[in-house]
Order: sequence, then C-alpha cells, then structure tokens
Amino acid sequence: MDESSHAKNDDFQLMSILLEFLHEHALCIDFGMLILIWMVQIIIYPTFHKVVKEDFVSWHRTYCNSIGFFVLPVMVCQLLEASSACFFTAENLAWVKLLAVLGAWVITFLISAPCHRNLQVGKDTLVIERLVRTNWWRTVLWSISFVVSLVIYYW
Repeated sequence: MDESSHAKNDDFQLMSILLEFLHEHALCIDFGMLILIWMVQIIIYPTFHKVVKEDFVSWHRTYCNSIGFFVLPVMVCQLLEASSACFFTAENLAWVKLLAVLGAWVITFLISAPCHRNLQVGKDTLVIERLVRTNWWRTVLWSISFVVSLVIYYW
C-alpha cells in the first residue's frame, strides 16, 4: 500500500471513530442543546430588554462572542451525528431528527443571526421581540430533536 492510500485509510478510520463516538453520545449532545436553547429562550433573550441602551452594544458583543464557544461545537456535533445516523441507519426517526436539526440551523442562520447583526449597532426593542418570538421555533425543533434521541436511545 502506498503512502497516499495509507493516509486515506487513516483518515477514514479517524472519521469512523468520530462518527461512532458522536452516535454513542447523541443523547448527551441533544440534551446539551436542549438545556442551552431553553436557557437562551427563558433567561438570556428576555434579559436583552433589561440591559440599558448605553451598555447594550458592548454587552451584546460580549454575549455573542461568549455563547458561540458553547453553542457552535454542540450544533456541529449534533448535525454530524444526525446526518450520519441517516446515512448509516436510515431509520425514520433519524430522518425526523435530522429535519428538526436542519430546521433549527436554517432559522439560526436566516433569522437569528441577522437579528444579532442588527443588535450589534444598538438596542432595538422590535428586533429583540422578533428574536424572542422566532427563537421559539428553534426551541421547539431542538426539543423535538432531544425527544427523538430519547426514543431512539430507549427503543
């Protein structure tokens, strides 16, 4: 086996180990996302209204930079696990979970992220209200994802 083939085989083994690890820990990953999204919906986003206008831009920038370290790795792991589960198992529930995860991603990048960009320039009550209102969609979708994971785990 030449060096190129050996490197490809190592990459394949590493990816297999990663996907297996994610699959074995799907319930934990989905539970982490469930906790994060409910904290955001019930505690963090409503707090945006309480931050004084003069401090809002600085506070919001700090929030966005900090929350990304928690949310983005969980979102990526969840997406990798959900999509690989569809590929390897092709169970109907795996597809339901993937659709819920993809829906949450679409809302995140098409609705939530633009709202946050608007809030980077200043506090806007209407944008905050839209963020809180539309975040319910993500909350429901990530809750569905967790429930599906729970069913798959105990099924």
